[in-house]
Amino acid sequence: MASEKLFRDIPPFPENVPTMPMHTVSLAGLNSRDEKTAQQALDACQELGFFLVDLRGDELGEAVMEEIDHLFAVGKDIMDLPQDVKRAFLHDIPRSFLGFKPRGHAKTETEEPDRFEWFNIGQDGLMGTTPLQPLPALVHTHLALFTSFLKHAQRIVATVSATLARQLSLPEDTFSSLQTPTKPSGTVVRLIKAFASPAAQDLRTSMIHHTDFGTVTLLANVLGGLQILTPGGCAADEDAWRWVRPQPGCLIVNLGDAMVQWTGGLLRSNVHRIRYPPGEQRFVDRYSLALLVRPERDASMRSKVGAEADDAEDANLTAWEWEVKKAMSLSRGEAVMKSTGGKPVVV
Repeated sequence: MASEKLFRDIPPFPENVPTMPMHTVSLAGLNSRDEKTAQQALDACQELGFFLVDLRGDELGEAVMEEIDHLFAVGKDIMDLPQDVKRAFLHDIPRSFLGFKPRGHAKTETEEPDRFEWFNIGQDGLMGTTPLQPLPALVHTHLALFTSFLKHAQRIVATVSATLARQLSLPEDTFSSLQTPTKPSGTVVRLIKAFASPAAQDLRTSMIHHTDFGTVTLLANVLGGLQILTPGGCAADEDAWRWVRPQPGCLIVNLGDAMVQWTGGLLRSNVHRIRYPPGEQRFVDRYSLALLVRPERDASMRSKVGAEADDAEDANLTAWEWEVKKAMSLSRGEAVMKSTGGKPVVV
């Protein structure tokens, strides 16, 4: 997450809303291979699929925190570009996930238009794996910052991936070897703007509930708004949702569907959504920064733990084929959004 200074000038997160209990895992502990910290990460990824990684006290973590502070300012300027500029750089799903997604182009669970925009910058272009995507001039002036953040954040992802592999008694590179940053993939750095909710009709979902497609997501927030579905809960039950309280110096980490597929369901991908920010925070536009890591395009989606995946057809797909299939199912309204994998829920 951003450093303490970005939390100073925002309305406070309210104390009277239900929040999701989450493990806080030290990046320094993961990097030093502390066994207790590693077990804590595995527990989090089997129970909820989400945890906070504390960047403080770690050299890499401190560098990432500083870059996040800068990127929040840059990201606000990018997401506030005039609409005619954004229209020149729109994404084209499923052909391309890169560029701007306009507000209102997706639906929420009530069939109302969404209340957010995003901008995706592809890892392939930033790393020189493929030609750089067309970008607004403002983005070009900050490419070095985006690339540095990407490389540093990928090191955190590699640490998490190696830790989980070791804890599952797999070779350390089981997951990291399938998401090499210099090989073609759908990995993106994403800027998100969820609009302020001053009116009563704005107090609804901004981004519909979903699970992430990829392997690991790193998310930086200052304002609240992210909600996680309680394991075993029903998405239609508002009482089953819990707010995530952003913490200075900590990134939100969550696993995606690819990790469930690769582990035969040993790890969890949990349903989550963006709601309006709680309390007085709802009167402020909400900006987010994320790294959404996806497997290499040609990676096999077969389980890596010896068990065959439940869906033999999906097991025979490459990562790119698998992602396109999921994206098209979602866009056609065919997908049923549910949490998968992890430890059985005790009711």
